[in-house]
Amino acid sequence: MGDFSKSIRESSLIIIFLFFLMLIVAGCQKERSLSDQIIQTIDRKSNANGVSDISLKEITDFKWDKVVIFQVGSSDEEISNALGIKYEGPTDLISGLVFVLDHRIVHEELIPYQTEHPTTLQIFIEKKAKDPNCVAFTLENAVLKGSKEELDGVTYYSIHVEEGL
Repeated sequence: MGDFSKSIRESSLIIIFLFFLMLIVAGCQKERSLSDQIIQTIDRKSNANGVSDISLKEITDFKWDKVVIFQVGSSDEEISNALGIKYEGPTDLISGLVFVLDHRIVHEELIPYQTEHPTTLQIFIEKKAKDPNCVAFTLENAVLKGSKEELDGVTYYSIHVEEGL
């Protein structure tokens, strides 16, 4: 019986060790951000010129009915007006996407801009000088133009937004 008891103890220790190892590995895995998914979509779908269409409906895994995309220079007031609800998020040197469902923010993807180290994903809104620095889309019409460009061995990705609602 002693050997059997020892074998059970050793098996139990191995099982406990493997369980904790799985917890550590699961905890270290980073959830893919929406920015990462946009970049992967651009890589996967881009044509010879590095341009692709990106359907936000296809790459999001949460429910939403409206998104506001804003670029550096946007104000809380501009974003609030586009969302139809009060927005108080960070906007200083930040671009981003704010998703709402039933007039509640359900997801924010903030993309900081650092002048000395530009991020690999940038947002550019084609607009006139007096137009807001943000654009709103519905779930059905949120198809953006993505592009990639290589410069000095670094690939830069961008979203170009022209029109929305």
